[in-house]
Amino acid sequence: MNPRDSLVARVRAFVDADLAGKAGPESFEVLASALHAYQATMCPIRKTMPVGPFARAADVPAVPTGLFRRLPVGTCGLDAPVQFHTSGTTGPKPGVHRLWDTALLDHAARGDALRSLPAVPRRGVALLRDPAKDPHSSLSHMVSTLFGETSWHLGSDLDVLGLRRAVETASEPLFVATTGFSLAAWLAEPVPHLPSGSVLMVTGGFKGRMLNIDPDRLLDEAAKRLRPDHVVREYGMTELSSMGWSGTRGPYRLPGWLRAVAVSPLDGTPRPDGERGQLRFVDLCNVDGSVAIETMDVGVAGPGWVELEGRLPGAELRGCSLAAEDLVR
Repeated sequence: MNPRDSLVARVRAFVDADLAGKAGPESFEVLASALHAYQATMCPIRKTMPVGPFARAADVPAVPTGLFRRLPVGTCGLDAPVQFHTSGTTGPKPGVHRLWDTALLDHAARGDALRSLPAVPRRGVALLRDPAKDPHSSLSHMVSTLFGETSWHLGSDLDVLGLRRAVETASEPLFVATTGFSLAAWLAEPVPHLPSGSVLMVTGGFKGRMLNIDPDRLLDEAAKRLRPDHVVREYGMTELSSMGWSGTRGPYRLPGWLRAVAVSPLDGTPRPDGERGQLRFVDLCNVDGSVAIETMDVGVAGPGWVELEGRLPGAELRGCSLAAEDLVR
């Protein structure tokens, strides 16, 4: 077994144990150290970082997300079979997360969704771009892994008529996946009630280049007008392979294989649990990219959770919602 396949098997064993509510065969820190050591042999960026092993998630050296726009971060090189691009960034180039395949992240995403969500209907309706037409969207890919059948309703414009038809003709509960700005654009039109048992998932930021949306007000309006049985929020980013889930309020719950750390934006010193800082993430499912990334987000974190408070002053705007901002404007 080659080194990558061995690491994938070890991480999958950790994921399966976590999904079963058990301790993994290896500790998080041992696996994070092993992933860093493997990636350092193939990624020039990680090769320049401390060797390890690391006793805490906060000690794993992190690659800034901005480098994903400038350099081929990870172990795959420029011709990687799978390439997810950041969307809506204001810079000249998107960031690229390169992978050999998505088997591990698909397995983890399905398992965590089944555990975390109040319900997972069999059919999806997405106010997102079709991954068959846009294979570089990690969000569309994630949604496509959760359902046997998904209809896609975002192209150069929001397909309002198609959305109405998909909802009104549904004979079973729906999982409706949308970004904040796409949801706002939909609610600017007359909308039908969702079938009983449906779940509305909202992701992406609520601050655009020219518009800001109040997330609480938007979610409350969506709940009132669409009448889903459940409203959930999802947090993820292109450079990660895992995500967090939350209700309409409160922090995001993270799976055991994903940890968040708040650090000082001045010197990178880890902040105590619950103290505000710049957010880093250590993701064991990031076998092909970077096991640890440093974001430009600000928030607080603790064991198994993270709460976002915004972006660092002067940070570049980014996120899947920015691509839909023009729909609202």
